[in-house]
Amino acid sequence: MNREEHKKLYEMNRREFLKVTGAGGLALSSASLFGLGSLFPAHAAVAGKDAEERAINGVKALKSKMKGDTLTVMVPAGGEGSFTASKPWWEKATGVKLKINVVPLNEIGDKAMNLSITRSKKFDVVIPSPFSLPDLAESKLAMDITDYARKYNPEFGGPNGYIPPLATLTMYKGRLYGLFVDGDENSLHLRRDWLKDQDNQNAFQNKFGYKLRPPVLFDELFDQMKFFTNKEKGTYGAWLYVSPFYAKWTFLQLHISQGVLPLDKDMNPMIAGPEGIRALEQLIAAKPYLHPGTTTGGWSECYQAFAGGGNIWACFGWPSLIKYSNMNKEQGGFSTIRGKHMTAKVPGTKLPDGTILRPCRNTFAWLYMVSNYSRNREIAYLYCQWMNSPRISAEILPVPGGYFDPYRFNHLKKEVMLLYSPYWKEAADALRFNIENSYPELLIRGGAEYMTRLDENVVAAYQGIKNPAQALKETADKWEEITERYGREKQKEAWNFVTSTMYGKALREAMNLGNPPPLVQKLLTM
Repeated sequence: MNREEHKKLYEMNRREFLKVTGAGGLALSSASLFGLGSLFPAHAAVAGKDAEERAINGVKALKSKMKGDTLTVMVPAGGEGSFTASKPWWEKATGVKLKINVVPLNEIGDKAMNLSITRSKKFDVVIPSPFSLPDLAESKLAMDITDYARKYNPEFGGPNGYIPPLATLTMYKGRLYGLFVDGDENSLHLRRDWLKDQDNQNAFQNKFGYKLRPPVLFDELFDQMKFFTNKEKGTYGAWLYVSPFYAKWTFLQLHISQGVLPLDKDMNPMIAGPEGIRALEQLIAAKPYLHPGTTTGGWSECYQAFAGGGNIWACFGWPSLIKYSNMNKEQGGFSTIRGKHMTAKVPGTKLPDGTILRPCRNTFAWLYMVSNYSRNREIAYLYCQWMNSPRISAEILPVPGGYFDPYRFNHLKKEVMLLYSPYWKEAADALRFNIENSYPELLIRGGAEYMTRLDENVVAAYQGIKNPAQALKETADKWEEITERYGREKQKEAWNFVTSTMYGKALREAMNLGNPPPLVQKLLTM
């Protein structure tokens, strides 16, 4: 599908939606579920039929006053494909030149913080992770773009709006500091052929007394991992992340699935309680059924092992794993399981009241952030809105050499999802469920420090260096020190905003996390 065909299809979908909903219709989107429709009104101050057109119109109105003729964007290495592909489209539409500066992936956070210290005007837009945003906002590098969003309306709602709760992941203490651009929820990935095999179905039923299916509970997944592990055949039950940097993600998902946050509303650590110990014990007990590479491997090794090795039943991974699993050598990939991959909803834990809580972690991801020190901040924002707009964002998702994964409703449509999987509807349904039940990392000041201390101790317990209770108690003590250093009251404000706004609706209801705090309610009436 070329750009003109995609544009016609996008416009058709938009018109059909307006016919169905009418002036008083309702689109269940991020805006409707979180109240962002008031913060970002349907009728922007600048004319244009959609976010893309409003961005272009805004640039045209401002261009005569622009300082220089070029915007410079700091992009993480490996993700530059999305920017180089769209660069000529932007330059043709606006006449504004674009310079793309690629930096090593693991250095982008430090380089961004250095900009805040030097107050360098070199970069107009930076592409960091939401994980870095609280520190970048506090350091004054990240610009508060709330007013620009009100003026130009980036389409958080409507038929092509954000899948909730992703619209809020670039907010900090109730203000908007970026535009979210990468749905990095970690879905469950399974072997379709192993699941459909009748011999496997019969043997599993005989051994465990219930049907083999995509697991609803973690206990089911653990049974399946035992069943499919056969060292003689060289098959393994799963790839669960237990290596340094990654282990914290697996632990927190097991912990939160029990209905307990890592920190309570007063910033008291909850990880060292019985739920935390159980989660860590579950992880340690899974060791015999994990691929041997899990001890040291990261996401790249996971992808190679699951899609390339073809001998693993299950793993958790970003949506890009769907693409990699369906790209064999003929498609320029390395998969040996093309057509044999299944995208599934994440499993969870049954709570005492009977609720099955199925939290899906949203790890890493990316956002468009305007530098406070840019000489052309409003035009820089408009570039971000243009890139983030429904049609442009859908076009750059499948671009080779790009990092971005679906985060808007129109990204889950057939024409986009077929680029991921021949089983596009199944994949789209699983991605939507997982996003709507997702939670972010610790998006508060010092988030990396909290998570590093947790990761170190989870790894130590997994490797048998510490017992689970000791490892988690030491983590909790370190967390208390970090909280006191940053200021408990300030951290409480940020953390309670995260839990009441950035956690999926089902998680908020099950854990009584409430609604967005008063600060956001005040913004909604502006």
